[in-house]
This record gives sequence, structure tokens and C-alpha cells, in this order.
Amino acid sequence: MMIESLKDQDFKGFIRFSEIPSEPVPTEHGVYAVVREGTLEPQFLTPGSGRKGSHYPLDLLRKAWVLDSEILYIGRAQCKLGIYERLNKYRRFGNGKNSGHSGGRAIWQLADAQELKICWLVTGERDPVETESLLIELFKTKHDGQRPYANRIDGTG
Repeated sequence: MMIESLKDQDFKGFIRFSEIPSEPVPTEHGVYAVVREGTLEPQFLTPGSGRKGSHYPLDLLRKAWVLDSEILYIGRAQCKLGIYERLNKYRRFGNGKNSGHSGGRAIWQLADAQELKICWLVTGERDPVETESLLIELFKTKHDGQRPYANRIDGTG
């Protein structure tokens, strides 16, 4: 599954985590994705840049890697400040801070984690949980049942 498929679904943003504090990220509920331009296999790190003690073994990371996909993680945002709050917590976790966001933490074990981009879709009246589940199912359909790299179980990291 590629970045273009998200753009076709009206995802916005496509910014780096470091840009969250200065970019206008929505405060509504929605879903988001972490994407990596290109499909070459990455270099995995252990530990990564995430909060101390939050890393996975390298063999698990290699097994979870999805060939030919630029989409690495799909998540949902239902907190008070919506997408902005959720993504800011995710960014803080990746910078080694306790933040209340440990889903998708395998992202922070990629050598190029700071180059990854995030995008989002405000779901409006649609339930973000259902939307996230649908996106993960669509991904699995296109990738022989595999979830996105950093989604450990359907609907969470």
C-alpha cells in the first residue's frame, strides 16, 4: 500500500514528527498513518529512540516488515485535542519521553525514524475506531494478511 492511496482517500499533512509543534495539525478526532517514502528494507535498531525499555527484538521487527509498502502504521485519535494531541504524544514517545502513546513503537527502531512522515484524516461523524479497523483490513487485503509494520494487533500497536 502506497502513499498515493492515502492521498486518494483525502489524507492531509505528510509532515515529519519534528514539524508537529509548528504545523497546523487538526484537533478533531480522526485517523493517522506513519509513512516512509520508498520500499527498501530499513536498518533496524535496538534499542531505538523510543522511551527506554520499549524496544522489540530485531527478529520480530524483521518478520513484521512488509515488503512493497510505504505505510508503516495506522492509528486513531480520539483524545481531547484530537489528532494533534495524539501525534504530539507519539512524537514525545519517540524522543524518549513518557507520553501515554506506546502504540506503533516499532517505528522508533528504524534508523530513519526521524525522516518518516505522518498524515491524517479527520473522520467527522465517522467513528475513528471503525475507520482505523477498515484501513487496517484494506491493508491486510493488499498484503496477504499482514498488518502494517508497527501495528502489532488489529487496531493497536
